Amino acid sequence: MPDSTSLDFYRAYVVNTTDFLTAENEIRRTINRAIKENKANTVNIQTKLYALLYSTYSESSFMKMVLTPYGFEQKHLDEILIQGSIQEKWHKAIEMAFLKFSTYSKGSEIPNKSQDLKRIILKYIIDPSVIRNKIAHGQITVALNSKNTALNTDLTQKIEVLDVVYVYRLFEINKKLVSIIEDLIESPDKAHYNYYYSKFQELESFISKSQNWNLSSKKNTISMSKKVIR
Repeated sequence: MPDSTSLDFYRAYVVNTTDFLTAENEIRRTINRAIKENKANTVNIQTKLYALLYSTYSESSFMKMVLTPYGFEQKHLDEILIQGSIQEKWHKAIEMAFLKFSTYSKGSEIPNKSQDLKRIILKYIIDPSVIRNKIAHGQITVALNSKNTALNTDLTQKIEVLDVVYVYRLFEINKKLVSIIEDLIESPDKAHYNYYYSKFQELESFISKSQNWNLSSKKNTISMSKKVIR
């Protein structure tokens, strides 16, 4: 487990992550209300802030995960946190998590599972963080390239088509992913054989069934047909 000095940091990230989820609920309610009232500009701006919130929440939930008591040994935690980028930190965390029960592995079992998780992390955590960085650096509508020497039409398009449903999916996928890894590092043997497969199936099932969800489909749901109560 981490050294006792890390416990205060863990507690801090528990508070931070909880408050992020409170903020997520509030901003999503604001967007839903604006959708019902046909306030397109409010929906547009709040959705971009929602995307910004997701990526900052993702960083907080990652820190809470790796600092989990009875999880990583301090030497493994140090190895994770010394990595340069958030993607490298996630990848190292996965490698360290699977070391917890490596003696029970067979053949390509661990490499396959590791690659599955890394694929999900790239698509639903790393890629969205690029958009977050643009918004955080003042490019809330029109994005520039990394050197700020030309317009980046690809990222500008991605910012333009952001919608509340896409960002909501990111939150849910992140929570399910973190839950899987926390199980692996807190109770590796039991989690591996009793929980990992079912939780990973649940994650993939959610990704699959929600892949066609979007703002248009949301507007057709029963909840969005209810009148706004003033």
